[in-house]
Amino acid sequence: MKILLIRCILFFVFIQYSFVALSQIGNKGNQQFFKHLYNFEFYKADSLLSNLDSIQDASQYNFLKSHFMRWYYLPIHEQDDKILSLYNQYLEATTNEDNELNYLFVNSALLKAEFNYNQGNYYKAYHNGSKVYELVKLNLEKAPDKEELMFLSALYHYYYQYYKNENPIYGSMMWLFKEGNKQTGLEWLKIVAGGESIAKTEALIYLSHIYLRLENNLDSAFKYAEILHQMYPENLKFYEVYLESAISNNLNNESVQLLIQELQNSRKIYFQKYGICYKAIQRANRNDKNKRERILDLKNALSFIERNGGGNHLSSLIYYSLHQLTGEEEYLRQKNKYEVYQFALTGYLKSESN
Repeated sequence: MKILLIRCILFFVFIQYSFVALSQIGNKGNQQFFKHLYNFEFYKADSLLSNLDSIQDASQYNFLKSHFMRWYYLPIHEQDDKILSLYNQYLEATTNEDNELNYLFVNSALLKAEFNYNQGNYYKAYHNGSKVYELVKLNLEKAPDKEELMFLSALYHYYYQYYKNENPIYGSMMWLFKEGNKQTGLEWLKIVAGGESIAKTEALIYLSHIYLRLENNLDSAFKYAEILHQMYPENLKFYEVYLESAISNNLNNESVQLLIQELQNSRKIYFQKYGICYKAIQRANRNDKNKRERILDLKNALSFIERNGGGNHLSSLIYYSLHQLTGEEEYLRQKNKYEVYQFALTGYLKSESN
């Protein structure tokens, strides 16, 4: 068990909570591809893919295709075997043609680590994550010049310290790796988020998530989530941290309501669950609505989530709202059972840390 945990640490450090890491490739065509992908303009992204020669530009094509599938079939790890097999083929076909750790290869290694971890192939996850560690460990002392590398190093700094403090088992084994610093990680992420590379998007994703769910700093979370939403207003996945930070900050304007409705109206059950959950929680916070009706709304939302594959995070949010409305301890016990993040929406006092 201890050996398995050691092998998993690198994976956790680099891709926990990750959407895409190091998706930036130099030419403008590929940058445009990712802008379309991030904004859920799948037909435009696919059109750019069709202009690539899958034979002559095989590695690049496979790399972009794997990213396309990851977003189009979100969440990819919940898809059927046929889609997962095809996705893995594109990942494996992304080769390192120049035998160096270029950015394309680094990104592919991270996605392979994520895929193998979700499939239970922990050794393969470790193997791919360790390739990235070899690159990053040499760039921790001072801020790297390249924003892409700074982004990876920032993640290492933050999550090294986070897991060391969060889990005593991990903490006891961290001496195997180079020291990281959480504040350095956050500072470097902010630098990248203020830059112009495509890594800017990933930095904003991480800052939004970290400040909302790990640091419990609601103001900072909303600030970065709002920037991300303004950049990619059609990305339903990005609505998640935006709406949760808005609800945490007691914002309930027309814009928030419209985004919740868009999630509910999605053709994908995955997004519908989020919309139904957020709408029930918002209604539960309204004193002008009958208490019995608010409780029923929450129970109906919980039932919908359970009928459609479940979801610990969303369930914990609903159980906490039920506890707040009823005072029943059983709801609190259920919240603690399903709780993924200890933050404002699950009953923890907000932090003022930056």
